[in-house]
Amino acid sequence: MNSDFTSSRGRINSCCGGNRAGVERDGHVEACRSALRSYRATRDRTLTIVEGLSQEQMDYAPGTDKWSISEIVDHILLGERLNRGYMAEVIEMKKAGRQPVLRLSFKDVNVSVAYIPKSLLPFAELPFTLLNIFLPGSVRDFMTRYRLVPAQSSDATAPRRGRPANDLRHELISSLRETEALLEKSADLNYDEMRIEHPLLGTYNIPGLLRFLALHEQRHQSQINDILTSQRFPVAA
Repeated sequence: MNSDFTSSRGRINSCCGGNRAGVERDGHVEACRSALRSYRATRDRTLTIVEGLSQEQMDYAPGTDKWSISEIVDHILLGERLNRGYMAEVIEMKKAGRQPVLRLSFKDVNVSVAYIPKSLLPFAELPFTLLNIFLPGSVRDFMTRYRLVPAQSSDATAPRRGRPANDLRHELISSLRETEALLEKSADLNYDEMRIEHPLLGTYNIPGLLRFLALHEQRHQSQINDILTSQRFPVAA
């Protein structure tokens, strides 16, 4: 990468403990660090993919109902911002001595799968919640990573069109920094104890949510690569 979009690795000490020898010995610290390393590597890959693309290339969409690369990147950023807010919320719950469990509904995040209309999601909360109780985590991870089952993004992560390419590249770096800083700030807490629950997306502690974000981003990296190899993709000037 060029000097403007260098690797995000090494900017901040490893999350969840810095150099605190006592905390480093805890298993939950390593779980958080491992998840963040994976997320960081995934973000580096996204930056590599979009490095050097022109505004025309970023804005090219392969169909009227398809996202452009700039829209995909904006969606990734909006998803990270949304989930960073949820992480901050459960962290504050823990600090306040409350049970650090955030229970979300389809009113909060109206993501859907296949062709289920969003208007029907409130009626599907109980069935999806029960399904997630028995669904193995490996299957959920597979469905998150691979585009075998169509997904409908939530309104909160619906991308904005035509955003400047350089702004998006800079935000890929700055957004990760914000996530790292949030976790480093409260590194003395046990992130395994904090949970975010959603009827469709499932239940995640903070390391699990970082892994989910990495898999979600990898899913969209595949989508970007499909656009880059499409026959009508604009040729670099």
